[in-house]
Order: sequence, then C-alpha cells, then structure tokens
Amino acid sequence: MSNVIELINDLCPDGVPFVELENMAEIGTGSSDRKDATEDGQYPFYVRSREVFRIDKYEYDETAIVIPGEGGIGEIFHFVTGKYALHQRAYRIHVIDERLDPKYLYYYMFSQFKAFIVKKAVSATVTSIRKPMIQRFPVAVPPLEVQREIVRVLDSFTLLTAELTAELTAELTARQKQYDFYRNQLLTFDAGIQYKKLGEIFDFRNGLSKGKEFFGRGIPFVRYTDVYNHRALREKDITALVECTDDEMKKLKVSRGDVLFTRTSETADDIGWSSVMLDELEECVFNGFTIKATPKTDDLLPEYCAYCFSTYSFRDYVTKKCAFTTRASLTGSTIADFTMAVPSHDVQRKIVSVLDNFEQICNDLSIGLPAEIEARQKQYEFYRDLLLTFAETNGSLVTDRQTDRQTDRQTDRQTDRA
Repeated sequence: MSNVIELINDLCPDGVPFVELENMAEIGTGSSDRKDATEDGQYPFYVRSREVFRIDKYEYDETAIVIPGEGGIGEIFHFVTGKYALHQRAYRIHVIDERLDPKYLYYYMFSQFKAFIVKKAVSATVTSIRKPMIQRFPVAVPPLEVQREIVRVLDSFTLLTAELTAELTAELTARQKQYDFYRNQLLTFDAGIQYKKLGEIFDFRNGLSKGKEFFGRGIPFVRYTDVYNHRALREKDITALVECTDDEMKKLKVSRGDVLFTRTSETADDIGWSSVMLDELEECVFNGFTIKATPKTDDLLPEYCAYCFSTYSFRDYVTKKCAFTTRASLTGSTIADFTMAVPSHDVQRKIVSVLDNFEQICNDLSIGLPAEIEARQKQYEFYRDLLLTFAETNGSLVTDRQTDRQTDRQTDRQTDRA
C-alpha cells in the first residue's frame, strides 16, 4: 500500500487524467443465446449472471472484461483471458490502448462503475446497461507503473480475502451440519415409543388464493416465505395483510399450534418445510401455496412441532412422495400418511429445552460468522476503493490529446528519476 502511495506522489503528484472508456477500449455485445450452451462445452460462455456456462464454439480470443447487460448491474465482472463466447445481452470490454492495463481496468470498474451508472440513471434503480453508459465511463489513467503495482496489491488482497472467506464459510457449514445431526439424533426413538400417522393427529387444508388487488390491507396473512424462513412463527413475524370474507376467515384461520407446510416449489427440496404458530392471533389466514395442519389431539406440543418435522426421515419421505410435473407439489393426504413417533409430553419438553439451548448457541455462531465474512468483504472493498481513488488533472475530463501531453510529462519524470 505504501509503495503505491509513494509511486502516486512521485509520478502523478498533480493528479491523473480521466479518459472516457470508449477512447481506450473496444466495447460490444456477443451474438450467442443461452440455448447454444452445453454441459461439457469446450469454451466459457458468459451470460447475464455470475454463472458461467460452456459452449462448443468461441467468438473471441483475447483479454477482456465481461459484464452482464441485465441482472447484477454494476456488481458482476469477469476478467477473461483466452477463448470465450458471449451472450447477446452481455458486454465485452477489450482494451486497445497501451496506456491502460486490462487487469487494472477490471479492478477500477469493480470499484467505480456502479456508482457511475446509478448517478447517471434517471430512476433510483438501474435494470439494464446500455452501451453509451459504458462508453462514457471515465477511467482514471495513472502511469502504467502505478497501475501494475495496484494490480499486484489487489491480486494478493483478493486471494487472501477469498481464503479467509472460504475458511469462515466452511466453519459455518460444519456447525450447521453438527446441529442438524444432533437434532436428528434427539428426534430418533426406540421401538418402545408410540407411533401414529399424522392423519390421526391433524386435519389438513390448503390456503387462500386471491388476486393481488386484495393484498396490502385487511387482516394478517401468512406468506409462503414466512413459512419457509421460520421454524416457528410469532405475531411479529406476520407483516402482510389481505382482505377476506368472514367465511374465508372461518375456514382458513391460523391459531396457536397450527403447523404450516410449504406445498409447492420449483424443486422437491423446497417443499414440506414447516413452521408452527406459537402465538394466538385474533385474526390471521394463510396463503394457498402452503398446507395447514390443525391439531385434533394434544399428542404433540406446539414447541415440539417446531422441531420434529425437520428430521431426516420426514425430509426423505417428503422428497420421495411429492408429485412433480412442471413444479414439485405436496398434498395434505401425503403428509397425513407419514408415521411419526409420539413421545410423552415430558420427553417432548426435555427435547425442546435441549434444542432451544443448542439452537441459541448455533444462532450466535450463525450471526457471528456471517458478520465476520461481511466484515472481511467490507474491509477488502474499502482498501480497493482507496487504492483506486484519484485526483483529476485540472479537475476535468481529459481528452486524448491532453492525455498524450500528460503521459509525456510522466515519462520525463521517470527518465529524470532513472
């Protein structure tokens, strides 16, 4: 870092020229469509997201920066060397000016491009990039010696940050697997425990399906995401509202002890996840993409239900028994046919106590480790942006002719220093 600052102070003490990108690079889109991609294609195929596909024919053989024209605006950058193909809604930026190091440009755009296009946008958000946005992007062009030292520092910092992030992510994954294992062990019983089909314990019903004009006012409404993201539901978790009739309210009311299951999704892995209502709400209904299981016995305590449907056996049953046409789907009758252990209330309370404590420990780790990962990323972004922030020569955008004169002066300084 100090070496970069010394170079900047020595080689460009009065600032650096800023040149619009169209004067230093070729900018264009690809011609391929995603349907051209194959699983085992020979060349990388860059599309409109972070994901990179493969393709059998390449379009370009060069060093370039690739960015999507839609999705992840100003956040996704690929540094490409060699043969590749490009989606028709993605852009390639190929440096043709010897004053600009391509890897330096990659880091500079990563740092500065999003703020530029947001500032230039008419609305608060940008949903797509147009070629003129890229062409007019002003690039700080310090001497190549400065650019290459910045690249060296950021390459090292990027590698270190990636290694630390991978270690923390692996630790978080290991902790979650450990928790899942012990939870499953506690919820696995010997043959001496009574077993019942869930149809003996619950009645099942699908939820409310209404047009969007009915939402935003009315009574509390449990959304699909509320069920998917919460092991247990409290009144504070229910933020959506819907208008419904008295008859709908009567049939679809959610009460304490009701267990809600996700009913349909793109994949089998996302259905059958449950959430139990632990508060008593005066008025509340649930959505049509979930199934409500209303207790008709007191065999299972609500707090115990918050854990017991996460066992490996139940998850395996759900994924194997779900129907799949264009989407995966689950029915109440399928859930009702599952046979589950029903321990005594005393045993259920003990299990809940252990798992509550264990989950608290895991949650502390789950809060701490992601926070550490985020802190590492913010630290990286801070130093990257600091390295790539320059004063402008004379405070204005420099033309090519002015840049040539500035380059000549910098060359003279380097010659004198040598």
